[in-house]
Amino acid sequence: MGQSGIGPSALVVSLDPRVWWPLFPLLLLVVVVALSAALVWVIRKKAPFADVIMQSLALSAYLLTAAVAIASEGGGRMPVYAHRLPSLLTQALLVAQLVRIWRRADVKPLRVYNLVAWGAILADTGLHYLMTKA
Repeated sequence: MGQSGIGPSALVVSLDPRVWWPLFPLLLLVVVVALSAALVWVIRKKAPFADVIMQSLALSAYLLTAAVAIASEGGGRMPVYAHRLPSLLTQALLVAQLVRIWRRADVKPLRVYNLVAWGAILADTGLHYLMTKA
């Protein structure tokens, strides 16, 4: 059997943070756009007040996550993992909202926006994990 040339060292090089770091701001942008669109949608469609509150809280929690993550990148006194708690709060709010609205037929766009936001947050988490394990 010949060697394919792809081994553990190739994986380490391919997950080098210097190569993949541009994905983090892109994922942040996807989440902010999806959550903002969801908030605009619930306001324009005059959705129940609980939907407006949940979407407002999710967007606020993620903006806090983004601010903490950006502040912790400077190498200052804030640990680099400090953004995990507000990120988990955002994910919990998104899951709670998805559970609340899952069977409602009139909110399909809201489900899509929230699933896109949650998917981008999970992709960010997975990328962090892969880069630290490589």
